[in-house]
Amino acid sequence: MLDRLATLLPSGARAALRTLAARRPARQAEAGPTILPGLDTKPAAMPPLHAPAATNDNPLQTVHEAVERDLRAGGYLG
Repeated sequence: MLDRLATLLPSGARAALRTLAARRPARQAEAGPTILPGLDTKPAAMPPLHAPAATNDNPLQTVHEAVERDLRAGGYLG
């Protein structure tokens, strides 16, 4: 499309555009950081995760305590 547009321009204007394009550095060379300079883009360190304290390692513990309490109340355990 731009090639067609360039053909409509006079030859002097086309030559001027060519010299301007040759002088201008490529866009890839001028591409700098896209984020603000001085801004640290690394994520912050995360605190280590610790498993919660075990609250119920033995699900039958309450049953054992109730049986022991009843046996002591009945005089079977000393």
